Amino acid sequence: MSAAHCRLREARLGSFLAGILLSLLPERYRRWWEPASTVHFRGAAFLSGLVQCVGCFLAFLLRYLAFFQRRVVEMGGAVIEAGAEEALAGQGVQFGMGIVTTLEYVLQPLTVLLIYFTLEGVVRLAGAAFTEEVLPTLPLHLVAWAQERLEARRAERALGPPVVDTVERGDGKHYDLGIASCRPKPNWDRLMTVAYEDEFYEVIKEERGARPRQFIYLLRKMPEGKVIRGLHHYRPDEPLQKP
Repeated sequence: MSAAHCRLREARLGSFLAGILLSLLPERYRRWWEPASTVHFRGAAFLSGLVQCVGCFLAFLLRYLAFFQRRVVEMGGAVIEAGAEEALAGQGVQFGMGIVTTLEYVLQPLTVLLIYFTLEGVVRLAGAAFTEEVLPTLPLHLVAWAQERLEARRAERALGPPVVDTVERGDGKHYDLGIASCRPKPNWDRLMTVAYEDEFYEVIKEERGARPRQFIYLLRKMPEGKVIRGLHHYRPDEPLQKP
């Protein structure tokens, strides 16, 4: 086996092991990382989910056995101290002690977390196995969601207060319609058809202008017979509408 082949195998193994941990992260936190292959990454995500669900279930089970034994001894001791040790022989009392102990254990915060992460592990491994999705853990997903919301609000404030778009007619040579907006229109590209005042336009160019309407879009009328793709019914007051 050549040295290059050995290094390649080591790199793939390292990528697989890293993928087991990195699959827990939302996509925005692992964009810097390039897996050896998407197939290996899904395999790492499957193993990550398997380790998570099995590990959490074993922790749940071992804690339950230790807790159950300790609580039964404590409750039995309390019954004996009360002078009612004969009651311990009854099946109803034993069954009741088991139910109470189990409910007490299940309602503990750590137990709830173990149950959740066990189920989450099942969902993550099922996603990797059947839908080919790499699903992150929910707590980190919520952190990423909160960060995205915060960044979006900061970006929105940086653009200034919203104002109505300005629309001007073009000369028909370079463009037919010019729209200046205070907010970007990320979906406006050459695949978008814009409907305005009963006419259809297509985006031919995007420019930057002066504030507050720094996002300028140049459009031309669609040729007759051309297939309409993504259709957007445009209104100049769109920036004032809440998303």
